[in-house]
Amino acid sequence: MALDSTSTLTDALAQYNDNLLWDGDITKASAALAAIRWLLINRPKIIETNDRTVNFELLMNEQAKLEKFVSGFSTSVNRASFVAGRMPT
Repeated sequence: MALDSTSTLTDALAQYNDNLLWDGDITKASAALAAIRWLLINRPKIIETNDRTVNFELLMNEQAKLEKFVSGFSTSVNRASFVAGRMPT
C-alpha cells in the first residue's frame, strides 16, 4: 500500500511491520522507508499503543540504513561491479 496524506498511524505501522525483512529486497526496503518517513513526519511527541512505545531515535537509525540501501538502486548513477578491466598477472 502506498502511504499518502489520508493514511493513518495504523496504516503506517502495518506497512512498516509488513516489510521488516527488507534486507536484499528493494521493494520491501522502499516500503519500509516510506513508512518510517511517514512516522517521523507525522509523529506526536510519543506513540503508545497496545502497551508499545515507538522509539523515534531507533527509527531514524533504521531510516539511514534503508536510505543507503535504496540509493544503491538509483538508475541515475552508472555503477560497475568491478574495479579492474583485466586480471592481474
